[in-house]
Amino acid sequence: MKFLLLGATGATGTLFADRATAAGHEVVAFVRDASKITPADRLTVVVGDVRDARALAEAMRGTDAVVSTLGLGKVKDPGNLIADTTRALVRAAEDSGTKRVLVMSAFGVGDSLAKASGFARFLYNSGGKATFADKAAGERILTASGLDWTLAYPVLLTDKPATGAVHAVDLTALDRLPGLPRISRADVAAFLLEAAVEGSWSRRTAVLTAGR
Repeated sequence: MKFLLLGATGATGTLFADRATAAGHEVVAFVRDASKITPADRLTVVVGDVRDARALAEAMRGTDAVVSTLGLGKVKDPGNLIADTTRALVRAAEDSGTKRVLVMSAFGVGDSLAKASGFARFLYNSGGKATFADKAAGERILTASGLDWTLAYPVLLTDKPATGAVHAVDLTALDRLPGLPRISRADVAAFLLEAAVEGSWSRRTAVLTAGR
């Protein structure tokens, strides 16, 4: 398969690109700064602005799916970055004919916040409220589209190696997630690749935790 990858210079995006190309897939990395990505076989780098629908559509042509691991890092006021990017992404996907879109978001966004533990809700509200609101706005744009979307809601991310054991549950089927669970970025990257290749989790939101 051939993927357009947004967020390729981030920690999870890098892991996705490495895993996908190692498995024989092609990855088109759409980045702001080409110097931040290491050249590799089956990896093509395209420089552009993720809010530019025309540039995204051009990079997307001929791809089977879009995978976004875009994050905001430590940005305190994201403005409408994710919402604007998602709006451009939807328009580009519709124009290019690429219908499959997988987005890594975060547990605590949107309807998932009410299903977090009290401690987790406190952390989300104190540290990432603006970011989560921007992500939720972008997701409303995505889920209202006619695209074949998948949202991944990983819990607290770590940089530990992949375990190969990911527990994915549909957000609508989750009652409560106790404590402050963690999952490795490597396992999240593996889930995104598997879901993209198999076409699973179509128009669903998967909450990702470690273990099966």
